[in-house]
Amino acid sequence: MGSNPTLSAHKLKALFRYELDWGFSYFKCKLLNMSHCKAFKYLFGLFLILFIFLSCEDKADPVEPVLDWRNLDLTQDFKTGSRNGEGIDPEKFEEGITIAKSLTGFHTIGVVYKGRLITEEYTIGDISTQYYVWSVTKSVLSALVGIAIDKGLMADEFQSFSSYYPSVTDSLKGKITVAQLLTMSSGIPDDITYMSAAYPLQFIMDKELLYPSGTYWNYTSAGTHVLSYIFTASTKESAKSFADTHLFPKLGITDYTWDQDAYGISNGGFGLSLRMRDMLKFGQLFLQKGKSAGQEIISSSWINKSTSMLIPFDASQSWGYGYLWWTAKVNGVNIYNALGYAGQFIIIVPSKALVIAATSNSVPVDGYVNDLYDTIMDKIVSSFSVINDK
Repeated sequence: MGSNPTLSAHKLKALFRYELDWGFSYFKCKLLNMSHCKAFKYLFGLFLILFIFLSCEDKADPVEPVLDWRNLDLTQDFKTGSRNGEGIDPEKFEEGITIAKSLTGFHTIGVVYKGRLITEEYTIGDISTQYYVWSVTKSVLSALVGIAIDKGLMADEFQSFSSYYPSVTDSLKGKITVAQLLTMSSGIPDDITYMSAAYPLQFIMDKELLYPSGTYWNYTSAGTHVLSYIFTASTKESAKSFADTHLFPKLGITDYTWDQDAYGISNGGFGLSLRMRDMLKFGQLFLQKGKSAGQEIISSSWINKSTSMLIPFDASQSWGYGYLWWTAKVNGVNIYNALGYAGQFIIIVPSKALVIAATSNSVPVDGYVNDLYDTIMDKIVSSFSVINDK
């Protein structure tokens, strides 16, 4: 129990000790002149005061055992943790959570710090709800490409489109590599109506390139759907089927959906629906450098490469792109993000052992996404200290 602002535990101690200094002789005299009933009541009152006094002693919060947050068993649920733990500014943290929840369009947020789930807030849905995460799907596809390369099912990310589809007649399109699709530098224009096309791959590849591949950067969900076709050509499985074996069960993820096109190809640009806790599991896997309970799921080399700033967007390298991951330096801290339309986020902050996931309405009000992201960065992320246990 905390201190009473009117009468603190320390003041109670002083008063009680004063009573003890002279009280015993006084009580002896007083009790001799009282009936047995009154004497019993008086003694009972004294012991009640003593009990209250001892109960009001300031007590420290129990110390949470430190988890091996770099090697959690991700098939298990997260253990919960306190918002008042070491390295957290609780007032600033609470302010950030309160602001985020007040934004029109906000659905959920979860925060894992040093392997413990320290907050889980829902304004729409609950722990069983699947949320449509839009382009967060791209970062999951990137992870699956890495796993396929690790297993030798794809030679590397420098294979060309023509090596999988030799019938392509446009030599410029044939030169597009997996790496260029991963970094959004393929030149393929973005047209998200591909999912309703009778022949989605042809629909995308029939369009003129915006520029020769590898020249510039442009965001394109259509390009990542081409990557999903290449993935299936390499592994002989859809991305969803492959994930069902090689990724999601190893994270304890069983309750999700992934849209597919008319040919059974998993939508590479968007289409995943995940529970918020499962978004956190995916982020925690990357924080753990691809391992769960000592088992490698994705190689650390792929984790490092895919989350590096391979394409900087400005001279200061404050914002950029990796292999279907957004990378940034915010308030001096390096982070990487899986970002989906309208405010779907998985944010990893390695230097703070921090994973944050958030979901939002798919029809946001003007300014909402920036307000939510700024709140997460300026209030929530900044409420945590940089860890010093390397």
